[in-house]
Amino acid sequence: MKKLVCDLCGESDFIKVGGMFECQVCGAKYSTEEARSLFRDVNDSGHKEMNEETEAPNDYQDEGTPVFTPKAGPSIVKKVVVAKPVTVKSNDSQAAKRIVSQVKPVGQAQPEAPKGTVIKKVVVKPVQQVRVAAPQKKVAPKPVDVKAMTGAGVGTMQMIENLFILSENAYDSENFTDAENYANRVIEIDATNSDAWLMKGNCVAKLSTPQNFRFLEAINCWNTCLTNSSKEEFEDYQFTVRTNCIDIMVTYVLKNCMDFAKNPTEENFTKIKETIDTVDPMMRKANQTFGVDIVSYEDKLASNISAVVTKISKAEIQQFGKKKETQTDEAYARFVKVQDVCINAWDYLMDIAKKHGTVTAILSNIVKMHEAIIRNCGHKVNGTKVKESVKCSMAERNMRLEKIQKAKKKLDDKFVDIRKRDRVDQKLKNAKYWEEHQEEKQQLLDERQKLDHEIFELENSKLKMPELNELKKLEEEAIRLQVLKDNPTYSNKERTAYMDQLNKCRKQIVTKKRELASRLNPIEDKIEKYKKRMYNIDKELNQNR
Repeated sequence: MKKLVCDLCGESDFIKVGGMFECQVCGAKYSTEEARSLFRDVNDSGHKEMNEETEAPNDYQDEGTPVFTPKAGPSIVKKVVVAKPVTVKSNDSQAAKRIVSQVKPVGQAQPEAPKGTVIKKVVVKPVQQVRVAAPQKKVAPKPVDVKAMTGAGVGTMQMIENLFILSENAYDSENFTDAENYANRVIEIDATNSDAWLMKGNCVAKLSTPQNFRFLEAINCWNTCLTNSSKEEFEDYQFTVRTNCIDIMVTYVLKNCMDFAKNPTEENFTKIKETIDTVDPMMRKANQTFGVDIVSYEDKLASNISAVVTKISKAEIQQFGKKKETQTDEAYARFVKVQDVCINAWDYLMDIAKKHGTVTAILSNIVKMHEAIIRNCGHKVNGTKVKESVKCSMAERNMRLEKIQKAKKKLDDKFVDIRKRDRVDQKLKNAKYWEEHQEEKQQLLDERQKLDHEIFELENSKLKMPELNELKKLEEEAIRLQVLKDNPTYSNKERTAYMDQLNKCRKQIVTKKRELASRLNPIEDKIEKYKKRMYNIDKELNQNR
């Protein structure tokens, strides 16, 4: 029987590790080529004979390496280094005896090796006792506190980051189910992760359907995001939550506009109304929870649905065409039917819209479509000519003109309501702002009071100046002389005398003003400066926030 026999210890217990054959007794390692030369015949008595013509079995050859019979060559010295010292097992006495028997005393002559025998130089490293560490007791893992982690727990932090990246990629790919699952895994690791709660709320809202309405769950997720956010990040998260809530709710309603876009009927638009009524309580809840702007939501909703209705109306106008040949009675009837559905939809949206621009655009569409119906008509072929057939009657025309006036009246009333609402909202915003900035408001009020006192003191200093009193007396005298000069009851001589006195008084006034200018101008400049600052303070206190 042929076996692989170690030259060092004579044992045949080998395993293949990393392309090398390793003896399990002494740890010697051999390459594939070296292993082929180690195959020997082993009989029952334990004696082994070398058989150079024996091929290595396939179990010991590298994949793709051809098997060949080693040929006798020149004697070479190969160096085998035992890389892994192994302690000899105490119970293997026979192996130990064989190793000892092969070690010759120093100075003893070694027998010559036969011709063609490979002589190997063996370097044996000192045997070291391997110390086996005592097994450590398993300790139950503590709950992960991600916020308190610094150097420790880097692996957990990396796992959270990787999971969140996967969640973001899935969300961007509109795979909201996987995005929610990844967000849930982050929450399992760190239940206070605001980004994960925000992502989960977005996914839950996106996955909401009429059969599985999950907006309340989304609101709770967003609220948890805000609750766990820090003071520095709260405003950013709050803005993001409010924006996402409005956008997702509007998108949900628009999904239910698909049937109306394909088949514009009153029944399909009624479904849109029902969807809006279903979402409305959720938006009120979102407003109470984290302050979603209902006005912005309703106006954006009205604007987006109006865009869908406008697209339908334009498509119908294009289909109706401009040539009489395409404007048949049937085409006109369909044109009127679809446009009436669009008009009723716009009229409903006017009640929802909350901003001037949106309401004005919707009214413009209503007026345009009524006038288009009045202006157009159906045609039919009469011989070789195309003549008008079905058209808007006078009664129907008056009815449509009346609807136009009602729509304009609704616009005027809407503007009044919008202006009132804006003023009330602005007052509330201003009051809220100054409630949060009490110190700033008090500083402005104190500064204004101080400026008012300074102006009062400067005005008093002007009044206390004797030169100013003399100037006032001269001005009063000039007025008296002017009256006497213009009195027709006096003679020309008397009036000329008054004129001379008046000219002299005026010269004195000019002289006195020049004398006072150097003293009054700095005071007047200060008063003007203080009044301008007071105006700016009043503007600051009353401006819209």
